[in-house]
Amino acid sequence: MPPELQKLQSDVEQLRLILTQHQHQGFDFSPSLRGQDWQQIGKTVLAAAATSIRVDIPQKQFLRILIQWGAKSAGSDDYLRFNNDSAGNYTFINSGGTARTSQTQIDIRDALNSALGGFAVIDIVNNLSSIVKPVIVHVANRITSAGTAQTFYQIFGTWVNTANFITRIDLVSSGAATFPANSSILVLSSKE
Repeated sequence: MPPELQKLQSDVEQLRLILTQHQHQGFDFSPSLRGQDWQQIGKTVLAAAATSIRVDIPQKQFLRILIQWGAKSAGSDDYLRFNNDSAGNYTFINSGGTARTSQTQIDIRDALNSALGGFAVIDIVNNLSSIVKPVIVHVANRITSAGTAQTFYQIFGTWVNTANFITRIDLVSSGAATFPANSSILVLSSKE
């Protein structure tokens, strides 16, 4: 092999090692944060239109949920539930709204509907079964042009369950409105 190619191969190998071994330290120079990398632990993609999307997951401490859906069959709210719990064990407040207590779900859009669908990012601390689970939700409705005003929704809520970890996530449409095929839930967790 010519020396130029050998050097290039060596440089590429060195870059590969740097990238695969790269780790950040905490702001106080604590041990590396490698364990906080996200990994996929669950995913559901609807093959056909349905009134709910469900994903079962293993028990993990920190969860990030990504949900995307297209235009629904009719206007409706979108409800987030954990472990198939539809009792009054949820509390939440929307951006600028009134706090709601003893709810049967967390309403992630609360009638802020879009004919085009939407996207949600949800963070949950699920680290102890014996404490309540805080939930932070950010939702953006889909738009088609830069000239369209973006609509969004933010929620701070809690699943008031002190006996279980979250191992199931459901997105349920109110009424008979359906999520279209290819709507999905992706669940990520920190490596533990």
